[in-house]
Amino acid sequence: METAWIKVFVLTLTQCIAPAGKMVCQEETVQYSFASDDDCARALVQMVDLAARADNVLVDRERSNCRPGVRETQVFVDADAARSSIAPGDGVVLIENKIPPADFMQSAHAERLKELKACDDTDGVAPCKIGDIIVEEAAAEKKSQVWRQQ
Repeated sequence: METAWIKVFVLTLTQCIAPAGKMVCQEETVQYSFASDDDCARALVQMVDLAARADNVLVDRERSNCRPGVRETQVFVDADAARSSIAPGDGVVLIENKIPPADFMQSAHAERLKELKACDDTDGVAPCKIGDIIVEEAAAEKKSQVWRQQ
């Protein structure tokens, strides 16, 4: 196990919270870490919006921001080294970078796409494909009868 520095985005939120019925507020600054700049910016907007709806919270927008930063963390050589260093029952889950299996609809679409010819090759006679799009034959017009009680 080694120590490394990883890039994080730090959300700093500075706000002043007044207890119910009081005119004086107490300033507090909280910080949260995010893996991406987009996640940090999204969380900042949501927190500022939430605070704006409260009657007793004032957010200092000049001191509330997302900034890049670094954090010291433990780095393991492989998954086995990580598993051996974590005590059982810690509630820690090791996330593996496996590609999730395609859902049924995606795999069925891919299979059907392989079987079809391109619409250029069939002179536009359906069913055919244009890129990843399957072109189906137009549905036959259905006639319906309307019954009325006299």
